[in-house]
Amino acid sequence: MIVSSFFVLFFGILNGLKWWIVLSLMLLYYPFMNFLNFNLTFFSKNLFVCLDYFSFLMIVLTFWIILLSIFSSLKILSSSFFSIFLVFFFLLFFFLFMFFVVSNFFFFFFFFESTLIPTLFIIIGWGNKIERIKSGYYLFFYTLFGSMPMLLSIFFLKKINSTLIFSFFEIEGIYYMIYLFLIISLLIKMPMFLVHSWLPKAHVEAPLSGSMILAGVLLKMGGYGLFRFSHLYMKFLDFNSIWVYISLWGGILSSFICVRQVDLKSIIAFSSVSHMSLVIMGILSFSSCSIIGSLMLMVAHGLCSSGLFFLANVLYERSGSRSIFLNKGLMSMFPSLSIWWFLFCSFNMACPPSLNLVSEIFLMNGLISWSFIFVFFLMFLSFLGGVYNLFLFSFCNHGSLYSSIFFFNSCYLIEYLILYLHIFPITFFFLKLDFFY
Repeated sequence: MIVSSFFVLFFGILNGLKWWIVLSLMLLYYPFMNFLNFNLTFFSKNLFVCLDYFSFLMIVLTFWIILLSIFSSLKILSSSFFSIFLVFFFLLFFFLFMFFVVSNFFFFFFFFESTLIPTLFIIIGWGNKIERIKSGYYLFFYTLFGSMPMLLSIFFLKKINSTLIFSFFEIEGIYYMIYLFLIISLLIKMPMFLVHSWLPKAHVEAPLSGSMILAGVLLKMGGYGLFRFSHLYMKFLDFNSIWVYISLWGGILSSFICVRQVDLKSIIAFSSVSHMSLVIMGILSFSSCSIIGSLMLMVAHGLCSSGLFFLANVLYERSGSRSIFLNKGLMSMFPSLSIWWFLFCSFNMACPPSLNLVSEIFLMNGLISWSFIFVFFLMFLSFLGGVYNLFLFSFCNHGSLYSSIFFFNSCYLIEYLILYLHIFPITFFFLKLDFFY
């Protein structure tokens, strides 16, 4: 139903329908997905489509973030290239949707790599500065670095399993190189610390909608892939612990890096690296508690980080700069915007009532049961999360206004609507936690 509606709406746009009519029609299809009920096992009518909690929530998150990204790009939609922009967005939506529902390993890989093309065109076509070409190269080559070994390992597993369906896949504990090829591409996409440097560059140069999609959905593809192949990774527990230790150390280091940044987008991008390190640790520790926590954190971070990027763009449109030294004293100029800054920064540091809080409790519960030594590092990681979020909030909203900024205009109603639509699901899921298990 959803794929057919996608094609109808896609051709509707090409034939000249207004973008807001198309979005309204898509919203009509959205509630029907809520009538489905899943658990953490496959819900599948055939061998090509599989739905479980992870994939269903990722599809809903994809739809929601792409909808809000289009709403937040009204300036582009009023330009002469809006139809090309919408085509790339709908291609991205289609690739992401198919990525989360296919049960065939080769199609999984195909749609995993296909999302790179529309993302690259969105960054290069509508990015901010001349550096966007370089950041596009970073994104492209980091992702391609892990993709060819992954493809070879797919062909090898097809040969020894005689199938490409996830459920029927098995691997012996002696194929260490195949395991490495299978996991490295997903860890780059997360991104794991040490292979993360494409993310801040892509975020800083991407347009607002590109940053929202990148933070909201594209980072979650790696986590979904790790979960989907977790039954293969269980055979290599010694190697999994290496990624867990790297992620733990990387999460702490990226939190320190956050406090040293002066660009608003760069701070939020490095906080994403810190949060995704928790997701990697949660999935690769294989306890049901930490896996549910990883799913919660992926949903909560996707909404929260996307909202923070939107807030950073609201300031950028009014001051012409993303520097924290120039965007100061906003509480005296925009008191109503400051409350949104406060809510998103506090949700990002896992304050109640947010899904982030429950997800971190679940994750820490699972990780400390895996190794009690983690309690000290996770305590430090949680503290640093509060540090960089307070740093971001206080630098932007307190202090005196920069004297050269005279051209502030008030916020628009649609900006508050987009912020509300980001924060409402985080609070709603906090009130309905049984949705996750």
